[in-house]
Amino acid sequence: MANLFRKLESLAKRKGKTVILPESYDPRVREAVKLILKKNLAKVLLISTGKVINLPENKDLDIIDIGFAKQFASEYYRIRKKKNPAYSPFDAEREISDPLVFSCMLLKNGFADSVVAGSVYPTSTVIRNAIQIIGLKKSNKTVSSFFLFTFPKGHNFTHRVLAYADCGVLPTPTASQLSDIAIQTSLNYRKLTGTKSRTAFLSFSTKSSAEHESLHKVIEAYKMTVRKMPGHIYDGELQFDTAFVPHVAARKNPDGKIKGDANVFIFPDLNSGNIAYKVTERIGGGIATGPIVQGLVKPVMDLSRGCSAEDIVNMVTISCLI
Repeated sequence: MANLFRKLESLAKRKGKTVILPESYDPRVREAVKLILKKNLAKVLLISTGKVINLPENKDLDIIDIGFAKQFASEYYRIRKKKNPAYSPFDAEREISDPLVFSCMLLKNGFADSVVAGSVYPTSTVIRNAIQIIGLKKSNKTVSSFFLFTFPKGHNFTHRVLAYADCGVLPTPTASQLSDIAIQTSLNYRKLTGTKSRTAFLSFSTKSSAEHESLHKVIEAYKMTVRKMPGHIYDGELQFDTAFVPHVAARKNPDGKIKGDANVFIFPDLNSGNIAYKVTERIGGGIATGPIVQGLVKPVMDLSRGCSAEDIVNMVTISCLI
């Protein structure tokens, strides 16, 4: 993990991005800001709601008073009114003073390059505001997330980096959504690791070794993805051992594109993805970074509410590169 994030931090420094951290009064956020500024990873923008933030002055640290949010009330009202005819200017005036809403409006209007939140806000609130205010990338209809896994020194997989998706956003993705998840995760894996993605669509069956209606969407998602992104390596449907263990792949999937060397794993639903990432972390000893939100016009990263200051630094680093 150390080697990967040293490389990512070096790349982030050269980008010179500005990141907004809305949860300015969380002690973990303040500790992360100190580390970010010490490492010169990015410029930081904090939101002040009247309490003393108590951070030393720094040329790369700006603090904006929440009172300035009112200038975005009319624009925010127009955004929300499109989807909710009952939404009122009064609602907009009230909600714009929420630090997360204000941060997303600042991001939308070019005052920063990304938002990193979620140490206090729940995932649903972070994702909802990101979709409503920032919107989805062109040619993409799905917001999803992935976890990046690295392994400590001495572990059997020390030199491997894996991605699991989706583990945090979509409970029951359709075939089309699974395809979007696979494409976004594969592209971001390459962007962050510099390694070509080898993406496996997972199920409890390998190449129709079992029959069940739940397999249909996995198979269809695989076929859709191959049509949309023919230059990338995809295979499915595969059981996890077939995707990950070479001698199992040789027996179960001898003609497959993936020979037990997958590095990106697409799970059929949120149940399986979330369970797998926690098992990999708690029993397998993997170090999880995420959920890394993808599919938006501009990056809005979601933190776990149990995150550490180091986790926040890592997510800020990633937000500069996605």
